[in-house]
Amino acid sequence: MHPQISRVEECLSPTGLLAQHWPGYGVRPEQIRLALEVEQGVIAGKSLALEAPTGTGKTLSYLLPALLSSRRIILSVGNLTLQDHLLLGEYQKLRAVLPELRQLSVLKGCDNYFCHYRFEQIQNGKAAPGAAALVHSIWSELMAWKMQTRHGEIQTLPVTGEQISQLRPLLTLSADQCVGRRCPHFDNCYFQKARQRAANADVLLINHTLLLSDQGLFEKGMGALLPAVDVVIVDEAHQLPDLLVRRNTETMEEYGFQRWLKRVRRCSAEHSGLFADLGTLLLRLEQLWGQIRQQLLQKGGADSVQSVAPTSFKPLQGILLQLQAQLAALHLAAVDVEKEIKQLQQWISMFQQACDDKAVLYCDVDQSQLRIVAARLHNPFVSLNTDSAAWIFISATLMVDSSFDYFKRCLSLTDVETHHHQSAMDYSNRSLLWVPTNLPLPADEDFYQAWSDTLLMVADRLDGGMLLLFSSHEALQQTAQILQGRTDRTLLIYEPDSNRHKLLQQFRQDSSSLLLATGSFWEGIDVSGAALRCVAIDKLPFASPDDVLSLAWRYKASQEQLSLFNDYMVPNAITRLRQGVGRLLRSTEDEGLVVLGDTRILKKSYGPRFLSSLPPMPLAESLQEVDAFLLKMGIGRDPF
Repeated sequence: MHPQISRVEECLSPTGLLAQHWPGYGVRPEQIRLALEVEQGVIAGKSLALEAPTGTGKTLSYLLPALLSSRRIILSVGNLTLQDHLLLGEYQKLRAVLPELRQLSVLKGCDNYFCHYRFEQIQNGKAAPGAAALVHSIWSELMAWKMQTRHGEIQTLPVTGEQISQLRPLLTLSADQCVGRRCPHFDNCYFQKARQRAANADVLLINHTLLLSDQGLFEKGMGALLPAVDVVIVDEAHQLPDLLVRRNTETMEEYGFQRWLKRVRRCSAEHSGLFADLGTLLLRLEQLWGQIRQQLLQKGGADSVQSVAPTSFKPLQGILLQLQAQLAALHLAAVDVEKEIKQLQQWISMFQQACDDKAVLYCDVDQSQLRIVAARLHNPFVSLNTDSAAWIFISATLMVDSSFDYFKRCLSLTDVETHHHQSAMDYSNRSLLWVPTNLPLPADEDFYQAWSDTLLMVADRLDGGMLLLFSSHEALQQTAQILQGRTDRTLLIYEPDSNRHKLLQQFRQDSSSLLLATGSFWEGIDVSGAALRCVAIDKLPFASPDDVLSLAWRYKASQEQLSLFNDYMVPNAITRLRQGVGRLLRSTEDEGLVVLGDTRILKKSYGPRFLSSLPPMPLAESLQEVDAFLLKMGIGRDPF
């Protein structure tokens, strides 16, 4: 007797409906195996962590079982773009082949929906003149859209992406600004209607920001944000450890505090006569901060993490509250200190929250720099309510050192089954890793000049586009200035306010271009063929010591008696490097070169941990080996 074939396996098989009716569909054994694991997890209510490298076809592997199941399911993806891509891509294709599949409902954050109240304020002249002028410049398009839109999603406005970015803060509200049931437009609110659809959904598509949202923001008569479900499937799950830390950690640290003091004093200098108490309060605050620093040094010395009861900071909190009233009055006197007031409110909220939670604050003095950190990290995954649902985590990069331990530790996961899938990409034959050994260390002042020279050497030899990934925007700008005028290739430079989609479109269309990027370009971009034949990474992507991630890890490591560097900083950097390298081969036909400018990967004791976590790419020891690889693959410029 043959074992019964599941519906998922039947659909994905060589004789299934997808093979018959989905244009370009190809059977992938690893995809079927992954889909069956997801299906079993959904049926049994079993929590899983699944690593599925590029080429596995992971989206279809979890979407199909979710839509075929009878369980209530939440699907969470990395961002809004991926939400739209899944909804308009794989889901529509599946529904065309299998029209009986369940509906997929979508919920986005509050600030993605048109706000009737905010629009009414503009109509009644209660908005800033610049805001009103911008809205009136697209008035006819806006009114026509209002008549036609069903869901009120602001990105569907028939205007340019740049205009939508400008209009979003004018026509939407964030969750903490929304007044809930007190709003006169509550019954017609697009966000509330989206939430009602979400509450009744069998399968709900959200993003990670929404998944991890503080539900305290929704205690305004609106109830819980997300419905109770049986299973939560998280794609791009490698993002969760960092996102959880950032959402659960607040800081008040020396550098930011001193800059804040300088800004407030500068803004209030011309009004010192009217606001004499403000100067006195600022001086008292500065003196108290110094006293706290000195006491901590005497108690624990430098480089020690100390836990402190939040009530110990009552005097500091008291001065901050008095300053809040003074700055509010200064703001009414037409001095723009809105940014300073917002920062002050965040500090006050941090101390108040710690008192309310009866939590401890962590402090240290590092090189005479005081840091106060509220890190609610004892068991961060409790906020995701693991007991009430099964969780299935999927990503191409969950493992470090051939283990899921780092991911499980960061999310405080204990009872989760893990599976690793083999990559469909032939890295051994179709890719090459080169670490130029003659480069200075990244901290050397001459590094970016030498790195730019290396990039130009590769650009002269390679036929195809290059993605240049940087650890900081400052490093990107420095390299861009050096490259200007030294290459015949098009330079596409990512700026914080750049249109990411437009930049990627230009990069795909011009296979001789160099795209210089940071941040989100390390992951989530998919460029195949000649448009991307080299990924060049300036240095190992360690988090900055003053980044909130590093600060939170410091206290977490001290609690757990682990190594900050080996147990947190290195695994995080390995995950990020794997994501960056993963931009190279996006299909089985792709080929290309990874260039890493950081020789520490060859010289430091932690280097082998990075190398062993990367795909099995041959390591080139010389430029001649690079030339030979380009010639063999037929992707070299002629002549070299």
